[in-house]
Amino acid sequence: MREYYYLIASLPMLEFGMKMPFSYSDFLIQCREQLSPTDIGIIERITIGPFETIEDPLSTFQEWKRFDRALRNEIVRYRAARKAKDPIQYLRGENYPDPFVSGFAHLAVNQDSPIEAELYLDRVRWEKIEELESGHYFDIGYLVTYALRLQILERWDRINSDSGTEILQAALIM
Repeated sequence: MREYYYLIASLPMLEFGMKMPFSYSDFLIQCREQLSPTDIGIIERITIGPFETIEDPLSTFQEWKRFDRALRNEIVRYRAARKAKDPIQYLRGENYPDPFVSGFAHLAVNQDSPIEAELYLDRVRWEKIEELESGHYFDIGYLVTYALRLQILERWDRINSDSGTEILQAALIM
């Protein structure tokens, strides 16, 4: 596995809720200048979701996909129960509850407003990304977690913009 010390050392630390230090597209430009073709291919397919499949050759991203899909499915279950609807058409992947993320989903759907719910969910996602980063210092795994965090910050930049209401409405669709 390659190490990317100079690229990673040049990246500013990211904290949840901060203003983006640079755009995600600028991050990709930096990566294209310094990563191998294989690794830039990995970074270019990183997304915060949703996902149709969780299989991925990179274990860090596969673990992220598994977590995020489970969280989204649990949110669907709670929202469907509140609306007395069948959640089956909105669930992705396996149709079994995940007790680990069920509590997060329960707390999210019980927030006072949609924006508070989304903020809570993205904090949970951020914490999961920090967990996934453990043991990755100057490798592609670290860059994957950085890309995920940067996308969350970018999402909140859009939510806080003039079109933020539409972004939240799209997030609330089961």
